[in-house]
Amino acid sequence: MRIEEIAPPSWRERLGGAWDRLLLESSDPTIFLSFPWIESWWRNFGSRLEPRLLALWDESGHLRGLAPLYVRRLGAGRGGPRMLCVMGDEGVGSEYLGILARREEVDTVVSTLSSHLRGSWSLADLRGLREDSSSAGALTRALSQEAPGRVHFERYPCSCIPLPDDYETYLASLPQKFRSTLRYRTNKLVKNFQVRLLRTREESEIAPHLSRFFEMHQARWIAGGHPGSFYTEAKRAFYGEVSREFLRCGWLRFYHLEIDGVVRASQFGFAFNGILHSLQEAFDSDFHPSGVGGVGVVLRGMALSESISEGIHGYDFLGGVADYKSRWGTRVHFIQRTRIGAPGLTGALAFAATAGVRLLKDWGRERSPAWVYRGRERFRSWRRGRHARQVAAGAGEREG
Repeated sequence: MRIEEIAPPSWRERLGGAWDRLLLESSDPTIFLSFPWIESWWRNFGSRLEPRLLALWDESGHLRGLAPLYVRRLGAGRGGPRMLCVMGDEGVGSEYLGILARREEVDTVVSTLSSHLRGSWSLADLRGLREDSSSAGALTRALSQEAPGRVHFERYPCSCIPLPDDYETYLASLPQKFRSTLRYRTNKLVKNFQVRLLRTREESEIAPHLSRFFEMHQARWIAGGHPGSFYTEAKRAFYGEVSREFLRCGWLRFYHLEIDGVVRASQFGFAFNGILHSLQEAFDSDFHPSGVGGVGVVLRGMALSESISEGIHGYDFLGGVADYKSRWGTRVHFIQRTRIGAPGLTGALAFAATAGVRLLKDWGRERSPAWVYRGRERFRSWRRGRHARQVAAGAGEREG
């Protein structure tokens, strides 16, 4: 295979259609490695990073492998050890990352990548690798081959609902108490208000729907003393770009619960390979209809019903496990963050400064009083909130 490093300005021209075909034919197809997702992430979050997107071609000029990687420096200065990462790994909630290759060519692609990258990095910090991904496993083995003792895994759960072919069959599988609550809330809301389930279907709807979505989300979190997810312009821009691209691809599933003409809850997600991925949600925290409770629950039930009718066979909450997810009948799978130290002194130091420090923190957390951990989390929340208020104030001054 021939390997080529392609700069961001040439991605669309050189790779657009070939990237799309390889995504669908790969051993582990995931929307988080799609061209729109990676390109938009790079445009909004990659300005201070070094791109290393590697394409592998066969003798006939067909794309056989793709590794959307980048390099950042470990530490505050520009001269720190080079850290190899996967594009999309920060800021936007990506989960299933890695590389793209056809199942029968995974080992060949990974071997070629590993040889090409040898000596150009000190630490590989690979986030969002699905635990059952053949390509992710092969990549980890190849990069750690020269220093097998310098590998550290962090394991994180994700929650997904397996969906049957019929909504009533699905409801019957839920705990009786929650099933009754869902029916009651939905029926009472529909009986007392004009209720519509909306889905963003036109490009002209994206801007107003996102504006309301951001408004609801930020209002709730700022009221609780947190910065919220959308206080940065980069993340708002990313959502807008991805929405337009995913809508054109038929992947966007941006649902809204309209009550008496006003959107009171929204769910931002996308459907790919038979799975609806629920990335982010928002609801109007000032809307409290008597006896209904959370309108977000009603919206999710309606979205699930529509998804089943559409032929979707899974609903993925993505990262984390919690009661508000498990009551919907979720099953758990895992992703990993894998740190790999390169051979040599620099690789050893970089590995110790990251994986070693993480192990030390875990050790300390297990043995420290709970109030220490809570205090640290409150301080971090306060610091993020202060930064969010500063950003918001700056935006207000610019608008003024």
